[in-house]
Amino acid sequence: MEKTEIPKGGVHVEPGEHLSASTLLTGKSFWDEATFHEELERFYFRSWLNVGRSDQIPNPGDFFVREIGDESLLFIRGEDREVRGFYNVCRHRGTRIVGVAEGQKLGSLVCPYHAWTYSVEGKLVGAPHTEPLADFRREEYGLRSFRIGTWGGFVWANLDDRASDLPEEMGEFFSRFRRFAFEDLRLGARKSYEVEANWKILGENYSECYHCAPIHPDLNRITHYTSGAYTAYLTREPRARNFNGGFMEFSKDYTSMVWSGYTKRPPLKGMTEEDRHRVDYYFVFPHMFFSLHPDYLMVHRLWPRSPTHTVIECDWYFDADVMKQPDFDPSDAVDLWDLINRQDWSVCERTQKGTHSRSWKGGRFSAQESQVHDFEKYIAKRMKESGDATHGRRRPRRTRRRQGSRHRPG
Repeated sequence: MEKTEIPKGGVHVEPGEHLSASTLLTGKSFWDEATFHEELERFYFRSWLNVGRSDQIPNPGDFFVREIGDESLLFIRGEDREVRGFYNVCRHRGTRIVGVAEGQKLGSLVCPYHAWTYSVEGKLVGAPHTEPLADFRREEYGLRSFRIGTWGGFVWANLDDRASDLPEEMGEFFSRFRRFAFEDLRLGARKSYEVEANWKILGENYSECYHCAPIHPDLNRITHYTSGAYTAYLTREPRARNFNGGFMEFSKDYTSMVWSGYTKRPPLKGMTEEDRHRVDYYFVFPHMFFSLHPDYLMVHRLWPRSPTHTVIECDWYFDADVMKQPDFDPSDAVDLWDLINRQDWSVCERTQKGTHSRSWKGGRFSAQESQVHDFEKYIAKRMKESGDATHGRRRPRRTRRRQGSRHRPG
């Protein structure tokens, strides 16, 4: 039997090739600081991340902030209507400039420490008492930027200047949804959760429905956990570049994942007859759960803050025309999924606690957990492949777990 372990230094060892010959990751991989920082550096900081919607910041000066570990990333629309991404760090003394999660119509970005001022395009336009400095040039001290791209109305970001372009990196995933008009969707509801669990535990939970019967009776009633099929893997056929997942079929004649199982909302544009009888679930590595329902799209984004603390942002998107109807009410979907989410987060927190036990050395995969095995193999493969690539890069700082109420809805 082949075992997956985390040796000294926090580097993953690849599990067995076959599900039946493998055991799960050992506990250390879910709480070790060195492992966590290696994962952020190799996965989060080198991947294209879905950070939100372009229509969330429609006007010049509109912005939102995303935080990953110790990094704070600012997304803001300029006077030229372009959306840009900047590190939320003043070029003077390193102070974080923006201290709130989102806002509208900023005229400029002003550091609260010494009032260095930047335009909404990131240019330094004011730096008090720097005039006497002979070699000080404002144009050399604009905010540090990183790459962004857009698809289907979504904004994507990548902190790695050497990464492939967004269409090349994500094209295979995008092609699966070419027939849908995602640019016509709008945010109907959002909830944010603070969960005391490692990001991998949350990813593995999404990657199987082995737990659905005991944990999610309402979900299992509408889509039985044995229905559907996996259509994409990261390490085996049918192989995908950076995502895995599949679909689950509705029981009886149900039409949506809502409390009653039935919806009066029309199907999203592009839905085929086959699409209308199932829900697609895809885990886009490393951070996005992409769940396409007949009448709405649900997106979870995982933002790790420490080895044992993750902020989860859950968005529900609906057709813009449907949202304009006077009787539009997303609560039938949102309330059901809020319950399911909390059920998941609760058991994930219990799992996180259990991984600290000296007695737990990693369990066995069941026949229902092929995607979890695939997820762990992919992590090991990526860690191994990028081992030499970190040479010469700045190692990230150790994080402090943010304080906050658990399962706090936003």
